[in-house]
Amino acid sequence: MNGDTPLRIAGNRLLYFALGVFGIFVLLVPISMVPNGMIWPQVMLMVSMALVIRNPVYVPFWLIGFLFLISDILLAHPMGLGAFIALLACEFLRRNRPAFVEMLFFGEWFSIGLILLAAGLLSRFLLVVTFAETTPWWAFMVQLGLSILVYPLVVGAISVMFKVSKVQETISYPVRRPT
Repeated sequence: MNGDTPLRIAGNRLLYFALGVFGIFVLLVPISMVPNGMIWPQVMLMVSMALVIRNPVYVPFWLIGFLFLISDILLAHPMGLGAFIALLACEFLRRNRPAFVEMLFFGEWFSIGLILLAAGLLSRFLLVVTFAETTPWWAFMVQLGLSILVYPLVVGAISVMFKVSKVQETISYPVRRPT
């Protein structure tokens, strides 16, 4: 993060936004080579969470909220629910970033799986409370499983595209100074 210039930060923010818009465009294209009812993993949410852990400067809260709000509007999802869930998950990661940076990848992978599960359950709960239509439980579980399985691929792609990695040295500090 120390070598980030304002131009690199702006370029990576633009790349993040372009990836999100491209993902929305792919979901909106009327011609598809895959079956209609195919369940997709939550790739953009995982990209956002992986970037928050690796370099939170590239994904400020307003950019995450704006991108997911556009997604909710264009994909005809409940207005603002996806943006709320994404902001909640990403800001939880941002607040606890030192712990995630020091974790091994398998611990991070497990924690991200739990966060995706909590986000999905919260989303389903809010949809049920508001009497909105929800997907079947099996579809929710398949999407969650696919998202958890795809997370290492997403992290690998993010590391290559954005040229980010976890900080090598620890970023937590002892409670008191050594004497």
